[in-house]
Amino acid sequence: MINYYVENGIIIINKYVVKYKNLTTSNKVITNSDIIQYVYDDMELNGLISELERKSLDYECHKLDTDNILKYNGLAVSDYEEARKLLEPTINELIDKKISEIKQECKNHIYNGIDVDLENGEKKHFSLTLEDQININGLASQISIGNLNNETKVPYHADGEMCTLFSISDFNLIANKAAEYIISQTTYCNHIMAYIKSLETAEDLNNVYYGMPLTGEFLNNFETITK
Repeated sequence: MINYYVENGIIIINKYVVKYKNLTTSNKVITNSDIIQYVYDDMELNGLISELERKSLDYECHKLDTDNILKYNGLAVSDYEEARKLLEPTINELIDKKISEIKQECKNHIYNGIDVDLENGEKKHFSLTLEDQININGLASQISIGNLNNETKVPYHADGEMCTLFSISDFNLIANKAAEYIISQTTYCNHIMAYIKSLETAEDLNNVYYGMPLTGEFLNNFETITK
């Protein structure tokens, strides 16, 4: 169980709950009321317990399950609904969040690029940001229409290196490996997202990470597409 509130735009997470009976007298009638009080921190808890013991009132104190949400304590939010989405998201909200994370991871993997073994035995790394993809595709198009050939060669650069001239076969190797890698990562991402949408618990969603093995129908379909 968790308990929290928003005060002055700040999330306040209660760490304890104290249950006790409070005796009140009104018109000579004694009422025994069950009180449940949520407590923010140790200082407030010690003060409450001291008061209850001074009044000789029986009480029970329980620590709330805050291990996974204490990082939000003191966080500024616009309203209670924003706080709720952080602390008690619905399964659909968790699915949307996980899908966003997976999409970003896929983009990062693609942008980080590929290693390519060139004809001379050298291994070069090529990033694949959107700009890199446009440049590679543009040069590949120039090769296909004959504007670049083995005489002119292909001006391009590996990561961290100056522009140099690549042979047609080397550049085609770079372009083909880039295309294969992008297709593979994009297809994998699509299947992981489909798997995420099939999950029903927060625990299962927390176990999903980019690069995890596909299984079952997701693996079969992925292999059919990429083989």
